[in-house]
Amino acid sequence: MVFAAMLAATCVVEGQGAAGSGVPSEAVVEQLKLAGELAAKQDVAGAEKALRAAAGIDTTFSSKRALADFLMNRPMTVELAAEVERLLGDLSEDQTRAGAEALTVGMMRRLIPPAKLDGWMGKLRSHPGVTPLMLVAADRIEMGMKPGERAEIAARVVKRLEGAAVGDREDGVRMLTEMGEFKLARSLLSREEAVLDEGKLGAWSAVRIGLEEWGEILEVLSMPGLPVSESMGKLLKGRALIGMGKGEEGRALCREACRDGKVTPAERATLFALLASLREPAMFEEELKLVLGDAEAAGLVIKAVVPVLRRSRDARVMHHLYELAAGSAVMGKDMEVQAKHSYYRMILGMPEKSGQLEERMNAVPLETLPRVTYALGLLQEGKGEQALRELQGRKPPLDQSRLEPSQVAVLAGVLAATGNGQDAAALVGRLPFAALTVQEAEWLGGQLDKAGLLKKEVAAGAVAGAGPVATGWQRSLARYGFDLLLVAGAYALWVIWQKFIRKSA
Repeated sequence: MVFAAMLAATCVVEGQGAAGSGVPSEAVVEQLKLAGELAAKQDVAGAEKALRAAAGIDTTFSSKRALADFLMNRPMTVELAAEVERLLGDLSEDQTRAGAEALTVGMMRRLIPPAKLDGWMGKLRSHPGVTPLMLVAADRIEMGMKPGERAEIAARVVKRLEGAAVGDREDGVRMLTEMGEFKLARSLLSREEAVLDEGKLGAWSAVRIGLEEWGEILEVLSMPGLPVSESMGKLLKGRALIGMGKGEEGRALCREACRDGKVTPAERATLFALLASLREPAMFEEELKLVLGDAEAAGLVIKAVVPVLRRSRDARVMHHLYELAAGSAVMGKDMEVQAKHSYYRMILGMPEKSGQLEERMNAVPLETLPRVTYALGLLQEGKGEQALRELQGRKPPLDQSRLEPSQVAVLAGVLAATGNGQDAAALVGRLPFAALTVQEAEWLGGQLDKAGLLKKEVAAGAVAGAGPVATGWQRSLARYGFDLLLVAGAYALWVIWQKFIRKSA
């Protein structure tokens, strides 16, 4: 079970800070050990009982951390969310990084009522254990809360980072670039700092591509000893030449980079992540079709381009990607590709046979994606109760903390359709709508509306900042920017959450 590793870790962690400092007593360690053993046997009730017993006698933060992690992996209800909020509030009194993490996680998991968010955010920003990455997360959360103040918040980010360590400024550049605030990000990294390493060069280049400063990119690429591979340099130079009107020469260089036989499959995946962001849709699709025939690279390429293309927030873009993959000889039989292809078909209103979805699920019974896709197919056929049983009754139980936002949306939609309104609302309240495509948000809104649960604020959150939906690959960079060498979206809220809590799994 997910929290078993954390339980083991908490047995030896020394609590620090003003309150709850010290080492857990033998009795506490024994209960935590018992909880871990019961968790390994999938005895959820027994593990919870042992954790609560430990928390009741523990004078350190160890048991509360373990209990909070355990409860956040349970199906979330209104009452459970309130209890986790209290636990995280207690944990935030730890004056080390762990206390700041508790505040950050509470806000990211949307467990904090809107009326309390400003207070939690203020406490995080003044917490002695706060890190630059947590401050970036707080900025992103505030932008989500106050979309009308995005420009002002972004300007404050730049001001805060002036004179900061270069690594912190790099993080800020990535966040601002992802938001499309290229002009604000421009001053945070100098050319001299950009050539220090691959990541900084990527962040710097993303800004210049967003501003279409092709000449600057070509100047930097002409410098000796750049921390970038030959093929990546060719691809970037080719795109800069296209931007400067030398289309034939630039596209030839891009194709040469993508088809370079010397690069490893992993390097090719990184190349395609960049290519997906460069606003050259015809060339991207042409090269993608070719690489889908490469048995060693095809799977890695698909995984690399998905985070980039999801920034379009257009399910049609994702459906087209998986349609191409499903139609290829190499990827056509891949379970994940098949499931994703079916998923996006259904989100776009196309029918899928639930029997076929069930067969796929039974072939890989421990995998989550086919199970969620099958439940969506059942719901599409009006079999909501059966869909709920598949999601909540089948073993192993779903670990909600590991579900993708789109999978959480399906679970919430099934709960809404089966009369579990409060539980559906609890999930929706914690869902980062910006991580959903527009069509996924609309589908979920439809399920909530049918159940009489749709509120104006939920509807607004579902489509906030979505803009007009475009087809093809063209919106990857135009609206959201990209991460050049780290694959787009590394600083999205869902992923930062994974960095904070799942590190012990």
